[in-house]
Amino acid sequence: MGQYSITAGTFGKALAVTPVAIGALDPRSAWEFENQSATLGNNYTGSQLYVGGTGNVDVILEGVTGAQDTVTGFNFEPIFTGANPFYAGFTAGSGYFTENNVATTVVSSVYKSPANQPAGLTVNIIADLPGVNLTEAGSGYTAGNAFTTTVTPAGGTGLVGTIDSITGGGGTGPIATFTITRGGAGYSAGDVATIVSAGGTGAELTIVVARNGAVTLASFKFPKIQDAGSNYSVGDIITVDQTGHVEDCKFVVSSVESLLPGVNDVVRFTAVPVGTILPAAVSYVIDSGDATGLVALK
Repeated sequence: MGQYSITAGTFGKALAVTPVAIGALDPRSAWEFENQSATLGNNYTGSQLYVGGTGNVDVILEGVTGAQDTVTGFNFEPIFTGANPFYAGFTAGSGYFTENNVATTVVSSVYKSPANQPAGLTVNIIADLPGVNLTEAGSGYTAGNAFTTTVTPAGGTGLVGTIDSITGGGGTGPIATFTITRGGAGYSAGDVATIVSAGGTGAELTIVVARNGAVTLASFKFPKIQDAGSNYSVGDIITVDQTGHVEDCKFVVSSVESLLPGVNDVVRFTAVPVGTILPAAVSYVIDSGDATGLVALK
């Protein structure tokens, strides 16, 4: 019979199989006698698979799942009310800058074994920039150069940016326009920051609004999930672990979801001969194979 032997045994049920795309998996049973819902799914619930027409058969084996307890939502209220007792929810932190795919750390509300610790959540963040005015344009600056700042007397730190353009028509000159890229932390309205950039002297910024790199809550809810991780629980406290931040930005997991298998979980049986019963229990049959006449047996 070829490279796959027929499995001995008795089957009391048979069901014609319709392979599906990996993105169309429905965890409800495809067997009517197992399914109490009005709609049948495409989960063959550990059936064995008869192959009526030779070719490749792509399947998800019984017991294979996708990532479990991935993060789907956060609490951004000052108090998290999804647990008892209630406890602090969102804090904006300081010293952050806008960046995608930022790592996080977690303090979990639920005990888990060492092999199932929550991990892998990364987020996109937008951090508030300060409101500043250029009060002294200075001289000798170069367009395109980055700059740092100093404050006298010492106070805020970490405000940096880029010189966009200069005046005067030469290769260097007074600053005309600039962009703040990191808002730093510890500033107060009225602070005067000296711009430090190669070759330039004398330019100063005055802090009008000191937002100090707090993580913004926009209408589309930042922090935004980049990688949902696995093994999280509702109530887990997340800290945005961006290098160089000053005060922690924290928020709470408000919802999680376990995922169905994905493309990396597909197992291929190659060139299966006609009449073979696959020597494995199968949950899903994927449409990337080309064998025909597939029948689930129980």
